Amino acid sequence: MAVTAAQVKKVVKVASGIIYAQEGNYGSVNKNDNDHGMSIGKCQWNAYWGRALPLLQTIVNADKVQAKELLGDNLYKEIAESGADAWNKKKRVATDEEAKKLSALLSSNQGKKAQDELADADITVYVKNGVKVGVVSLKALAYYADLENQGGSGASKRIAQEAGEAVKGVEKVGLEEIHAYALKDSVMGQYASRRGKVYEAVKASELADVSNNTQDTATKPQDTAKTLSKGDTVTFTGGGVYISSTAQNEAKRIEKVSTCRVTAINLKGSRPYHLISQDGKGVYGWVNADSIKEVSTTAQNDPTSVSKGDTVTFTGGGVYISSTAQNEAKRIEKVSTCKITAINAKGTHPYHCISQDGKGVYGWVNAADVK
Repeated sequence: MAVTAAQVKKVVKVASGIIYAQEGNYGSVNKNDNDHGMSIGKCQWNAYWGRALPLLQTIVNADKVQAKELLGDNLYKEIAESGADAWNKKKRVATDEEAKKLSALLSSNQGKKAQDELADADITVYVKNGVKVGVVSLKALAYYADLENQGGSGASKRIAQEAGEAVKGVEKVGLEEIHAYALKDSVMGQYASRRGKVYEAVKASELADVSNNTQDTATKPQDTAKTLSKGDTVTFTGGGVYISSTAQNEAKRIEKVSTCRVTAINLKGSRPYHLISQDGKGVYGWVNADSIKEVSTTAQNDPTSVSKGDTVTFTGGGVYISSTAQNEAKRIEKVSTCKITAINAKGTHPYHCISQDGKGVYGWVNAADVK
């Protein structure tokens, strides 16, 4: 079933409202967003990724006299006279004074108009990218658009395709499936709160969804539970927590992603695994198999080998921008539960880690700092 141009417009309208609610308003300026330089405007276009400066140049060129008055000579000159890629892959951080001036420019009539036009064009691309991947559910496409806005085209495509593999066709992926796999994704699963808000907003929309009976398949990835053992470290992706393996009613519900230890198993029970959070997220009890993703490293020993996707403990030390960098990008003297997202065995800092517990590890680390 092909998605029509009229349907794309409907999805863009719904997705736009959802994305704006998650990001900011016209005058929003994040001076240093996630250590990637400033992000600006209602969609938080970022400097490092090459989006902020071209938008500001469009606004400046629409009314140069007003822009110079609002920005002052130095900031105006930097924006007006730089090449469009001048901030690309550079951490152009805004000072407090610059943030106030940029906010005023972004909130002007020219600023709002430029943002509206760019946002509509961007979100249309996001939705069309989802269509190219094979998604036909309009609800899933709206969710896909927010994934791409937050995590980039690689994340949205990866999640849609993984969900499609589980249900034997991307065209069968609906809102439930794409949301389930977003939560289970090693990168986007870190943003469980936003994922949940977007899911609820899309679910409440009048957009059409696919009709299939694949939900159970989608929430049970193939790497879950068949070989789990007591002592394994796993990822709890959210759901009910029960006082026993046969309890009918939840003792509590935790909609957070948590790194947990398997402390008991009863494969005959409806809730076969007893988990305890290792990151303070409060999971303590029996859970459903479909609330668990992947076996990680075992409890007792340091891993003899590390694979992409493993959960490990970063014990503190340098974090680098590449596996061969000579100097630290930053130093984090905290113990953090991390996901291995890339490996370069030939690198000086062979493992790329991302914190699963909010401790701020995001980069390449030394093997000696991983347990």
